[in-house]
Amino acid sequence: MNKISVWLLTIILSLASHTLCYSQATEIKWMSLSEVETAMKKKPKKIFVDVYTDWCGWCKRLDATSYKDAAVIKYINENFYSVKLDAEMKTPVTYRGKTYNYEASLKKNAVANQFMGASGGYPTLTYLDENFKVLTVNPGYVDGPAFLKTLKYYGDNYYLNMDVNKYLKEISN
Repeated sequence: MNKISVWLLTIILSLASHTLCYSQATEIKWMSLSEVETAMKKKPKKIFVDVYTDWCGWCKRLDATSYKDAAVIKYINENFYSVKLDAEMKTPVTYRGKTYNYEASLKKNAVANQFMGASGGYPTLTYLDENFKVLTVNPGYVDGPAFLKTLKYYGDNYYLNMDVNKYLKEISN
């Protein structure tokens, strides 16, 4: 009887462990701008916006690497609302009460300008505070560990009291 109890306990623990592993998020919870605006009314959080295009090789690499990093996924889902914004989308987008349209002469939707600053390249990674104020615009690819450092700099509010270079120096020690 004792062997059966040990065997059953082992099976139960194995199943519980397996369930726990798969219950954790395995991908970033991407939202639209309108979904973020609605969510912000209930629970304000920082916002992360990935401005990309379908043809961008570095955007695809970001999707395949940094956005698959388990630590990045966990941290970003807990601390940010995340938006994946196709800069070249043709459909109108309403953001903060204004409707933005595709501008053929620029080959992008005007809403992308809200998150790209002077950056003209893709991907552009933009961080906003809980009041939709742009904190920083970072153009280009970033690997998972470096991305996580930047997420924490803004997500944990280090940016309020510390220069980013000082922060990076302190965490590397």
